[in-house]
Amino acid sequence: MGEQEWQIRFEGDDWRKSIHHTTAEIMTMDTALLEDTRRIATGFGLQIVANDYIVSPDGSRHLLEANHIPNVTRFPELRAAYLDYVVEWLNTP
Repeated sequence: MGEQEWQIRFEGDDWRKSIHHTTAEIMTMDTALLEDTRRIATGFGLQIVANDYIVSPDGSRHLLEANHIPNVTRFPELRAAYLDYVVEWLNTP
């Protein structure tokens, strides 16, 4: 969102990994994923983007989807940053 970034490890008990799993957490940013995400945001002209990737055991990265709005229901810091961004956008002439 703007100049702020987070990387979240999705978790789950089967192949359906989810941000809502109790063990999902914010993790250290993978710089290659961040660079890819920024290129995608620029390509789409987005100030906010939330990409979903699968990182294979061999370290290869696979983009699943690009979301124009991140999920802000699970992590309070993402929700606060998103709301701040929206308020700033609403107040911009």
